[in-house]
Amino acid sequence: MIEISRLQDVLIPYKKAFVDTIWPDEKYKWEAVQHFQNTWDVNAEDFPAMLHLALDKTINLLASAGNFPRAMIEEFAKKDPEQVRSMFLALFDEQSDLIKRIEVFKTQAEHLLKTYGGSAKNHYQDENTITTYLWLRYPDKYYIYKYTEARAVARTLGSSIVIKKGAYADNIRGSLELYDAICEALESDEELVALFQGQLTDDCYPDPKLRTLAIDVGFYITTTFAKRPETIDDEWIPVGYTPGITTEQWIALLNDEEIFTPSSLEIMKRFKDAGGMATCTQLSQTYGETKNFYNSGSSSLGRRIAKKTGCPLSNSKF
Repeated sequence: MIEISRLQDVLIPYKKAFVDTIWPDEKYKWEAVQHFQNTWDVNAEDFPAMLHLALDKTINLLASAGNFPRAMIEEFAKKDPEQVRSMFLALFDEQSDLIKRIEVFKTQAEHLLKTYGGSAKNHYQDENTITTYLWLRYPDKYYIYKYTEARAVARTLGSSIVIKKGAYADNIRGSLELYDAICEALESDEELVALFQGQLTDDCYPDPKLRTLAIDVGFYITTTFAKRPETIDDEWIPVGYTPGITTEQWIALLNDEEIFTPSSLEIMKRFKDAGGMATCTQLSQTYGETKNFYNSGSSSLGRRIAKKTGCPLSNSKF
């Protein structure tokens, strides 16, 4: 599902920055969930007022430059409160298929736009927005889905899940599996769990299943980790180094799926096709993916090989 060693590469800098940098900026996510849990009442007499209050802490989760999902759904609620109430009732009905619920919500939003939208050309109730509603309501089950983020996370972690443009139903199901795998790994990281729990305050959702923490790790991968500068020089640095591994050992390693994962084999093939030697920048420019894809993937492979064989290590940092 994901390469745990790659996730560990992400979590090392994530944990270092968590208390001083990440938590002050991202705490609002846990506050938004707790506030929604405290205020949501689908049977409220004044549904528009309740909806406005329940979404009050979402900040940029439901609003961004040129994108106004919260403003539109609240405006629709003012114009037709019973219709919007029924939309949320259906969306939050866990007895129905998830994808069907999302599709119905979008269809009904389109109808409201035509009826009450005036000059507005977009209702902004897309998959990202609707999964945000689901996460707010069921924070121990759902994650916020965003195509670009899910795609970046899957690639960075060497996931077997492929996020493809236009395949939104498969993408949503795949992203649920992807983030479930991240959650499972986070639960075993005692250091991170302790860091997280040490920052919680009464106005934060306690996040017992670590779903929101997984969302935040995905956000960190997309906005910070995948975009960070190379941590090594773009030069061939281990001059004169040899691990002392025989041809027979290499063949055994190549046939060991726990050592050479599909993404590892892909990286090695690209090295071979490039002439047997290339920098991460050169591979990125020739074959695509980020420089960190090759850097992180190669480093993780090296660690697995060293652990398996006990080979001598280079004194160079690579």
